[in-house]
Formats: sequence, C-alpha cells, structure tokens
Amino acid sequence: MKIALYLGGTSMERDVSVISGRNIGAALQEAGHEVLYADPALPPETIGTDPDQQGLIGEQPPGDQEVARLDHTRIFRLLLDKRIASCDFHFIGLHGGIGENGVLQGMMEHLGYRFNGPGYSASAVAMDKHLSKEIMVAQAVPTPEWLVVTRTQWSDEPGEVRQAIGKTFHLPVVIKPNAQGSTIGLSVIREKSALNTALDKAFQYDHRVLVEQYVPGSEITAAILGEDPLPLIRIRPKSGLYDYESKYSEGRTEYEVPAQLQDALTDQIQMYALRLFRSIGARGYSRVDFRLTDAGEPLCLEINTLPGMTTTSLVPKAAGAAGISFAGLLERIIQLGGDG
Repeated sequence: MKIALYLGGTSMERDVSVISGRNIGAALQEAGHEVLYADPALPPETIGTDPDQQGLIGEQPPGDQEVARLDHTRIFRLLLDKRIASCDFHFIGLHGGIGENGVLQGMMEHLGYRFNGPGYSASAVAMDKHLSKEIMVAQAVPTPEWLVVTRTQWSDEPGEVRQAIGKTFHLPVVIKPNAQGSTIGLSVIREKSALNTALDKAFQYDHRVLVEQYVPGSEITAAILGEDPLPLIRIRPKSGLYDYESKYSEGRTEYEVPAQLQDALTDQIQMYALRLFRSIGARGYSRVDFRLTDAGEPLCLEINTLPGMTTTSLVPKAAGAAGISFAGLLERIIQLGGDG
C-alpha cells in the first residue's frame, strides 16, 4: 500500500509524535509498504519518503514559544496535496491537538480518506476528560470524583474556586488540563499552599482544568484492539508519578506485562475498558487507563484513542504480551481503519 504517515504536528506532544512516527514508518517500510512522511507543522515541500526531524524526546515537552512558532494552518493544504490524496491509507501518528481531538479525523472523513483510529466524534469525546468521565458515570464505569474549573472562574473568583475544591476533595488531589495528553500540565497537590501554582500551570495548556481526587494505589492500563482486550499492564514509575519524564525516558519506569492480577479482577478491568470504548463510539484500537486502589478497586481515569508508538509505549507492550509483533499490530490497525 501507499501510506501517508502523519507525525510531529503542532501540539505539545510533538516530540512524542515524531518518535512514534519514526517507529511506525520503519515498521511499515520493512513490511513492504511505501510510506510518505508528512508533518502538518512543516511546509509541503518537506513531504517525502524520509523523515527529516532530528533529536529525541526531552524530559519536558516543547515550550509555549516553540509551539507558537509552528504553522497551525498547513494541515488544510497538506490534506489536499496530490501526493497525499493519492495514498491508499492515512496513518495518524500525531498526538494531542488537532491530530487527536477530532479536527483532523473530521477533515479526513469529509475527504473520504481511510485512516486509523476512531472518527471525529469519538476522538473529540476522548480528548475531553470531563465529558468522557460523564460517560463513565452513565455507563457504570467507576471513576474518581472530579470538578471542572474554567479559566474565567479562576480569574474572577479564585476564593470560591479554592473553597469548592476544599469542600469536594481531601488532599492529595490531581490538577490537570481537561484536554491534554502525556500528563502535560499535570500536578499532584499534597499541600494547600501548592494549589494556586498547580492551577496556574494547568491553565497554561487549556481554558478548562480538571481537579480530580488522587487515588493511592497502582496504575493499570488496558488496551483494546478491534473488540479484543489485550493483556493488562501494571506501571511502576521509579519517581512515584507516571509523568512525562517517566513515560518517555528509558529506564525510568518498570512495567509488569501482563499485570499479575486475579483473573476476576483482570476480567472486570477489561470489561470496563471495552464498555467505555464502545460507549464513546471508538473503533480500531484504544488504551484505557485506571488507578487500582490498595483495596483492589479499579477506577477509570481516561481513554486514549491514538496511543503512542514509542519504544516505551504501552499498546505495543500489551500486543507483544498477546503474541502480536509491532509490525503485526500496525497491520491489524490498518485492517481496522475505517472508510471516510
């Protein structure tokens, strides 16, 4: 097949996407496909058979100034480029921003392109943590208690916001942007004095912020491929927090693959993951993240409809535990790709 592979992009997760794209492209080329690399942040003349990005994922995501310098309008011209339009399949290796929130998916659906992952509506719902948690509640998928704060509320009524958080939660709490990935802008607050700084930090990345009850315990992730749950993974970051650095720096996190849980608990978590996957209208593949309390209760945090494909990413690890190679995983994802 002739495959257009989208990587990089204009979101804070650009660096992660570059590495995901390189891994995807190399595997697809090794399998005999013709790959046309396309970075929506770069001029059309950079479209080609070899990615020209250099560097690795840093310990921190790209800064505001770096992202602001990128051209956010090139995606429209890119999709209409004759070389892109002639491709048999469009593999989205982007993370965050318009590459994951349904904007790109909606344009591809309009153009009749075949692409990986869900369409625009499921993508938009999954990126909106508040909305996806509302669906969890409606579908009886347990999730930690949460509260949404807008930038206007925080600016105009900071005292009321602090009071609402104090009445709703007990410390520690998690503060994070409502529509960001890779734990960008996330803080775990253990002292009241740190609340203002954490909210200010999260509002740098979104106009809405999610305040969520912190759940002591361990992190469990459940991947879905087609309609089949893959083996669960238990995540043990050495720093204690599975943050940006722990996710993308080799050796910073230990992974138990598959997670050593009782069969009944494994089945329950996979059932919750599949229920949420179906409820938001996802297709192809996704990853659903949980916190497992010390008492053995799984609480769902979010669903990711374009999981990373870096060397430390979780879906390839889960697929490997099921006997599926990285190349085999990509072929299955392409097979599951929907028509526009």
